[in-house]
Amino acid sequence: MTIRELAEKIGVSPATISIVLNNKKGVKDETRKMVQDAIKKYNFVPRSRSKQKKDRIIVVEFRKTGSLIEENQGFIASIIETVEETLKNADYEVTTLVAKETAEAILQIDDFAKYKGMILIASEITKDIYPSLRDITIPFVSVDNHMLDFSYNSVCMNNYENVLILLEYCQKLGHHRIGHFASADDFSNFTERSYYYEYCCKNLNIECRSEDEYTIPATLIGSCEELKELLKNAKDLPDCFFADNDIIALGAIKALKELGYKVPEDISVVGFDDIPYASISQPALTTIHVQKEVMGKQAVHQLLAQINDAEFVPVKSRVTGRLVIRESVKDLTRNQK
Repeated sequence: MTIRELAEKIGVSPATISIVLNNKKGVKDETRKMVQDAIKKYNFVPRSRSKQKKDRIIVVEFRKTGSLIEENQGFIASIIETVEETLKNADYEVTTLVAKETAEAILQIDDFAKYKGMILIASEITKDIYPSLRDITIPFVSVDNHMLDFSYNSVCMNNYENVLILLEYCQKLGHHRIGHFASADDFSNFTERSYYYEYCCKNLNIECRSEDEYTIPATLIGSCEELKELLKNAKDLPDCFFADNDIIALGAIKALKELGYKVPEDISVVGFDDIPYASISQPALTTIHVQKEVMGKQAVHQLLAQINDAEFVPVKSRVTGRLVIRESVKDLTRNQK
């Protein structure tokens, strides 16, 4: 009997069996006892690792430009690390590869027949590539990109709720006109955040002017230099800005300072992602913490469900983050008391 066969008999995941066998933390006491009882009942003995050929999963990290992944140091790495650890706990062998620029780079990266499934890190996959992914011949899950209008398994952050959380917080502190530092890249998360920024501003009765939107590169240096040029003659700026991600926010803060503005005394800024630099910037950045580990574990869960059930219907999971309050937003309500 294999680990997966025992897991099916008692209704738990292979990862749970592996955790109990290796005496690791991560399962409830009652679940651990149930697994231990089943091991005794079925006289289960794990196969020797040297003799047992493991099933393999391929993790493909797609880079169209590489800018988003390289600038957000640790974000994608954390997701991949969680995916690899979760798969290994489920007794799978993991191969991680990088595909660049085109759909063909994904489709021709390796022999799909060698793998049970694929985790596709799809942060930089754009709409023109979505249709080609139908040619992937094994079960796969798209991570960090929902690929809307395509029935692919996916796990992504909940951009709507996360943007809403940020804007509600800014409004609570008295900011009723909020501008937007938008990314010039057309990656799906940026597109969604731009849409939900306008949608949430409208529903919250926050003033959202077209002239308060500045489209800039999603790089630290690029956003800073471009914004300095765009704002050098500005005379009527909002007292708060929402940035599509932390890199843009940090670049914008640097630009604002160099133009003579004080943050947050003159202009407040909020970001999105909670990258490590956000906590040590001056001022430290208020942002949304994205639950990267949850996304990684959920992606593995959906992939294994798809592998084990031929009738599994693709699921699109949205993971809501949490607000991290730091120093980059001024509380305007204090001046009103």
